[in-house]
Amino acid sequence: MLATNLVYATVVGRYPRLLADDGVHEALVLPYDVDGFVYLEFYREGDKTPIGIEAVLSARYIQPDGTVINLGYVLTANQIEVRFPAELPAGGVCVIQLKPTGSDHPHQCYPFRVLRTSETLTP
Repeated sequence: MLATNLVYATVVGRYPRLLADDGVHEALVLPYDVDGFVYLEFYREGDKTPIGIEAVLSARYIQPDGTVINLGYVLTANQIEVRFPAELPAGGVCVIQLKPTGSDHPHQCYPFRVLRTSETLTP
């Protein structure tokens, strides 16, 4: 899917291991019982250079039951540090909206599944 306003998230330093809830890319796996602080950067499909980020508009977690939780985050340079609280139930998806440097339009990352270490993603 080539969409100009959609970007992939990846854990900093782990490109090309992109995060997406599409059965092809990876899920984000977090440890249990601790708050997870994850540094993310964003890529356009097929590009090897992370995009610049001017602002983060939202970081949301949609729990398996449909409840939406706003996640805490900090924008540093071209990276976002997102806080995943320990009490957050696993199995939901994360969606981040951001404004790339030099763009007049917001972008959204592909939703990505968030799991815990003992869980597996089943199709």
